[in-house]
Amino acid sequence: MRGRRTLLLALALLTLGGVAHAGTCEQRSPTVFALNGSTDQALADCVAAKLKPTTTELVVDSEGGNVDRAMDIAERLSALNDLTIRIDGQCSSSCGNYFLPMGRKLLVGKLAIINLHGGVDAGVILKAAPQDRARLQATAARQVAFARKHGIPPGWLFYHTAVAPTRVDALDGAFRWKLSPDDKYYLAETPMLRSCLPGLDVSAYDAWLKTQMTAERLARLKKSGVVPTGTIVCNGQGW
Repeated sequence: MRGRRTLLLALALLTLGGVAHAGTCEQRSPTVFALNGSTDQALADCVAAKLKPTTTELVVDSEGGNVDRAMDIAERLSALNDLTIRIDGQCSSSCGNYFLPMGRKLLVGKLAIINLHGGVDAGVILKAAPQDRARLQATAARQVAFARKHGIPPGWLFYHTAVAPTRVDALDGAFRWKLSPDDKYYLAETPMLRSCLPGLDVSAYDAWLKTQMTAERLARLKKSGVVPTGTIVCNGQGW
């Protein structure tokens, strides 16, 4: 898949996400844990202090945020057995990149928005300010190691290599419409989820998403710079 991607200015600060809300968490019961807000240091500290190993369901509403802190949290989630993830709002950016691959079943709360725009890679580093590149390179290297460890394909992260920093070779298929330089996010549809994260049961999400893709809603997405992934799939290319 060849295409263009908007690289948000926030990436220069090692952050992936929209409007930030301070991260909070809560162990609601021995089996249910909730995450809300940005994947920041406060959220990482909260998870480290409160997450019980008996947790089997994660309820999440997060716009994403700091990449390193999101991977810290995801490492803790990876230790949980047969984790169900219930999106109760959104799991976007860093949340989608690193939390969703830790789950085995995806459920829908009031909403289940999964907006992605890739991780930290050569395309991001090339566009970063010189003083930020060393930090970004360290995070990019950590991300590759993390992805290899947890079986996350490069396509899920819209990964750009140094050889081809303007295209994603690990994806095939077509988005719902032609990409433009003003696009902000990719809305993950079922074909991409099933091909990139085959260990995650997305049946409930698929049923919910089909009710959302009306002509009116698609028009609103297009106007706001959000592109549904359509028939885009991970093509099996590894790291």
